[in-house]
Amino acid sequence: MRALVLRGFGDAAVEEVPDPVPGPGEAVVDVSCVQPSVTECMLLAGEPIAMHTVLAARLEAGPTRFGGHEFAGVISAVGPDSGDLAVGDRVTAVETAPCGRCAACRRARPDACPSPAVLGFTGPGAFAERVLVPARTVVRVPDGVSASHAAAVQPLAGAIHGHALANVKPGDTVLILGAGVMGVLHTQVARLGNAGLIIVTGRSAAKRDLAKHSGADLVLDVGRDDVHAAVMEATDGIGADVVFECAGEFTQAARCVRRGGTIVMVSVLPDHHPAPLALMRERSVLLVHPRSGAGGYAPGSTVFEHALRLVQRGDVDVQGLISHRLRGVAALPEALEITRHKSRYGTLGPAQVDLFDWGTRA
Repeated sequence: MRALVLRGFGDAAVEEVPDPVPGPGEAVVDVSCVQPSVTECMLLAGEPIAMHTVLAARLEAGPTRFGGHEFAGVISAVGPDSGDLAVGDRVTAVETAPCGRCAACRRARPDACPSPAVLGFTGPGAFAERVLVPARTVVRVPDGVSASHAAAVQPLAGAIHGHALANVKPGDTVLILGAGVMGVLHTQVARLGNAGLIIVTGRSAAKRDLAKHSGADLVLDVGRDDVHAAVMEATDGIGADVVFECAGEFTQAARCVRRGGTIVMVSVLPDHHPAPLALMRERSVLLVHPRSGAGGYAPGSTVFEHALRLVQRGDVDVQGLISHRLRGVAALPEALEITRHKSRYGTLGPAQVDLFDWGTRA
C-alpha cells in the first residue's frame, strides 16, 4: 500500500510500505477520508513543540511514519478476539489506547496510563491507504454521517473533553481565544452546554463570522479590538469564568480570566513559552491541561459516540470547517501544506483527503 513517509523534518513523501496485518484484538481499516491536524503539520515541519524531541529521535533512527489520527474508513480485516467488529463496518477510532497492563490500568484508571498508544504518534496512523488500529478503540459511524464529517469528529470529541474537565456550568461566561477549528468547536459545545455569555476572538474575518454563526454572543477582532478591555466591559469588570486558550495567547488568557476562574490550555505551545505564573498565583487561577485528544478523558468510545450523535442530529456543524478537499493518497503532502498555512490558502479548517467513496462499498 501507499503511505506518507517522513525522512526528515519537512521531507515527507508518499511511498510504498507493507500492508498492515491484524493480530489478536486488532482491525485493519481502509481509509476513506483523513485530515491532518495543525499540531501534526507543525511537528512534521520540525517546529519545537510538544513531541518534537520524540519525533526527532525516531528520525535519527531512520525514515518513519507519523500522523494521521483524524480519519474514517471501512474495516477490511479483523484479527482474533476483536469483538463484534465485521468487515464492511464504517468506522473511526479513538486516538488514545491505554496499555491495559500498568498499575493505573489495573486499578481502573486508564486515564492515568503512563504509556498509552496514540494513533499516528506512537505508531503509524491513517496517512495511508490502510491503518491498523486496536479493536477496542474502534467506533462505528452512525447512518447519515459522511466519511468527511466522521473524519472531523476527533477535534469535536476533544472539545467535549475540555468542557467536561473545566466543569463549565450553565450561565458561565466563556472566553474562547482563537476562532480556528478548536475555537469554533468549543463555541458550539459551549452553546450546547448552556453557557451564558460566550466571547470569541479571531484574526480572520471569515473565522469570526463562523464563530458568530456557531453561537458566540460577542466576537472580537484581535487586530483591532482591545480584547482585555472588551472582556472586562462585557463582564462588569469580573472577567471570564472559563477561558479556552486556542491561539497561543497564554498571557491574554491570564489577564481576562476572573479571580478563581479556570484556563484550559487547548493550543500546543513551545517548551519555553512565557507564562504569567505570578499573576495566576495571585488570582488563584486554575490551569487545566487536557490530555491530547478525547482518549485521555474517556479511554472508551463514549465521547466519540456522543460527538458522532451531535453531528448526526445537526446539533454541531462540522461542515462549516471543511473548505478544501483533495483526492487520493498522493495529495497528502499538499494537504499538510494547506493545513499548516491556512491563511495563505484561505481555508477555515484542515484540508481533507478523500481516498475512496465509502458509499460504494458494501
